[in-house]
Amino acid sequence: MQVKQLLTRTAGALGVTAGLLFASSPLMAQMKIGGNPNTINPSSILELESATKGLLLPRVALTSLSSAAPVTGAVAGMHVYNTTDNAEVQPGEYFFDGSIWVRLNSNDTYNYIEGNGAPTGSCPAKTIYTDSDEDSGTFGQQWTCIGGAWVVYSSPTKTPFFAGLTSNDAGGAKRGMVSRFGHIVVRRETPANSGKSTITPGGIIQLYRGAGIDAGFGGAIDLTNLPGNPLQYRIAVRPTVQNGNGGLVFHTTAPGDTPQPRMMLTPSGKLGIGVTLVEAPNLVHVNGSLQGSEQEVDAAGLAQGTAALSGYRLFQEGGSTNKAQVIVQSGDNFANLVLTKRTLPNPTQDPFVVFRVNGAEQGRIFRDNNGDVRFPTPTSDRRLKENIKNTHYSIQDLMKIGVVEYNYIANPKKERTIGFIAQDLYKVFPEAVTVGGEDAKTNPWRVDANKVTPLLVKAVQDQQKEIESLKAQLSEMNALKAEVASIKAMLGNAGEKSSEATISK
Repeated sequence: MQVKQLLTRTAGALGVTAGLLFASSPLMAQMKIGGNPNTINPSSILELESATKGLLLPRVALTSLSSAAPVTGAVAGMHVYNTTDNAEVQPGEYFFDGSIWVRLNSNDTYNYIEGNGAPTGSCPAKTIYTDSDEDSGTFGQQWTCIGGAWVVYSSPTKTPFFAGLTSNDAGGAKRGMVSRFGHIVVRRETPANSGKSTITPGGIIQLYRGAGIDAGFGGAIDLTNLPGNPLQYRIAVRPTVQNGNGGLVFHTTAPGDTPQPRMMLTPSGKLGIGVTLVEAPNLVHVNGSLQGSEQEVDAAGLAQGTAALSGYRLFQEGGSTNKAQVIVQSGDNFANLVLTKRTLPNPTQDPFVVFRVNGAEQGRIFRDNNGDVRFPTPTSDRRLKENIKNTHYSIQDLMKIGVVEYNYIANPKKERTIGFIAQDLYKVFPEAVTVGGEDAKTNPWRVDANKVTPLLVKAVQDQQKEIESLKAQLSEMNALKAEVASIKAMLGNAGEKSSEATISK
């Protein structure tokens, strides 16, 4: 047996020697160790072959990634198997890249955990801890457990990513936050150059989706909280809207349905709601009723003017000849506010405007049978009044009211008009005056001329009573005058008869 082993070792030595001799020849600069020594890959300089044995690398105890020790004269490409387990290096195969040791990918299984702030206390082996508290001073930093204690984690593998917000390489970590300084681009393979998503270092996400993927949708973001409805909300570029000019469209999608457009922003900055086309003159185009309020208000209440809370509702109906519209315009030669009315069968019963307080009608503006727009007289129903008595005002009070001519200071043409001075009228008839504030431009005194009308009527009534009284007195005087004339006539006739009797004697 010893002889056989000696012969085998001798043959091996001779083979190595022969190999070295052949290696010096340019025709035989290859070596193979193992079975079938005469069969070697033409592209290899050294080939190992065995069905039961493997290559055993030198086992060394590295101290850190940045130190070549204990290997002396390390050059790029040198491979070793490290046996040390510390904060930087763990057992495994490494190669030297010329400046640091780089660990080859491994299948080590780590337990990844997260927490708020830096870890404390003892720890189990093969654990990597990540600080996930955004308010922490060590947010994004990672630690690994070495010898039962936490040490700052340093990845053994070069990758395009950092571990968290540190300068440590992320290595082969499958959990925890990663970061990088450059762009991240995800491209679609086929059709070529038809789509990509880019995350830029400046906080911008760029989405491109070409017609080769979908002619109807460009770049899009889908949002959902329903696993069965991934397209619940979609924000997307729609090339087909706005007469083919495209737009940014907001969609909603019912389960199992296709995205339905709800709101659109055009390339020119115009907004459309419920439409896929905004006409050129319109800055905002809404298809349907437009409602606004301080809180959620019943739409029917706003439409009828009976809503408990304040709000507005604009509504347009029918074709081009049967519309209800509110128009606001500017210009000195145009009305600023125009209200158009639908054609109605009974214009005196269907008003242009209704004024309500707490849902109760207080007045209206309507079109009469002559086609004139009228403001109706204030409500004067006896059934709505109480404490009714005759007024104490009389014609004497009316005579105290001054009627003057004047022009307004702000009138550049100094056009004269006739009317009252509110402060003077207030002294006589305060019911017709609204007292103003200190600034006459912002809060002037005002006169309600309609309230003066009852005083005029009362004065006319008082005057008419005096006229009737004078008429009665005049009638009495005329009767007395007639009676006096009759007496005079009778006395005259008696005198004549007496004279005649005297003469006849």
